[in-house]
Amino acid sequence: SSGINAEWPLRPGRMAVETRSVALPVRKVVIHPVVLFNIVDNYERRHDNNKRVIGTLLGRYDKGVVIVTESFAVPHQETEEEVSMDMEYAMRIGELQKKVNTNMYTVGWYSSGIVINEYSSLIHAFYKCQCPTPVHLTIDTVMKEQKMKINTHITLPIGVKNGTEGCIFTPVQYSIHGAEAEQVSLKFFQQLRGTKKTPNFNDQENIITSCDEMISQINVVMGHVKKVLSGEVPADKELGRQIMEVVQAVPNLDSDTITNMLNSHMQDLLAVEYLTYLTRQQLAVSARLNQIL
Repeated sequence: SSGINAEWPLRPGRMAVETRSVALPVRKVVIHPVVLFNIVDNYERRHDNNKRVIGTLLGRYDKGVVIVTESFAVPHQETEEEVSMDMEYAMRIGELQKKVNTNMYTVGWYSSGIVINEYSSLIHAFYKCQCPTPVHLTIDTVMKEQKMKINTHITLPIGVKNGTEGCIFTPVQYSIHGAEAEQVSLKFFQQLRGTKKTPNFNDQENIITSCDEMISQINVVMGHVKKVLSGEVPADKELGRQIMEVVQAVPNLDSDTITNMLNSHMQDLLAVEYLTYLTRQQLAVSARLNQIL
């Protein structure tokens, strides 16, 4: 069977999956924003009978840090008497995801709501067969405290040797970190918060806004550097290294070279737009000829 039933204990031997006995220490969990969006979308699309939704977390391990970059929903049913989930679906989709990205592994699972019950232990036992130290991410999609509360947990074994054994969910520190593309999207969503205006997709205005923000940040950095040079504030070695890395990342090009690069890019862009226009016209002519014939 591909379901988890609360009437019998979940044991790794009853599943056709590879079990890893070596547990990896987890100090921190880094969550990408797209994972949170996926969970909320899964919750909004849930069946009316489901009180919560669950799914698999995908990512990688990096020296005690679990980096969660993707997720996908797993079908499940939960009642007061039992809980069932499609384990075959979870394993199959996880294998397909790994084929797409060989550096992505199953690192845990998520559930909507902040309550951890006896069913959570059963589901966690399944994911413990999928990865060494699965992370359990809970997110309050109902926002009882007027905010989306997020918690991350791992399990630690408890009990008596050769006797009754169990596990306890222990909180783990987490942070939300987005890639550059995700940060651009988040800034765009923040601009739409509290307004019903139509989103502005004007590329020129977006570039102007980004340039204004960059100039403002450069002025802040320059002001801090001047204060450090004048002795108003103490120097920070780590901050100085980061500023040096940013400066070194800027290519050393003169204005003529930059102008030529921009003009070349503009010509390529105009050529693509022209070809797109020709394709649309050809499709329109073909559609009219088909109607006539």
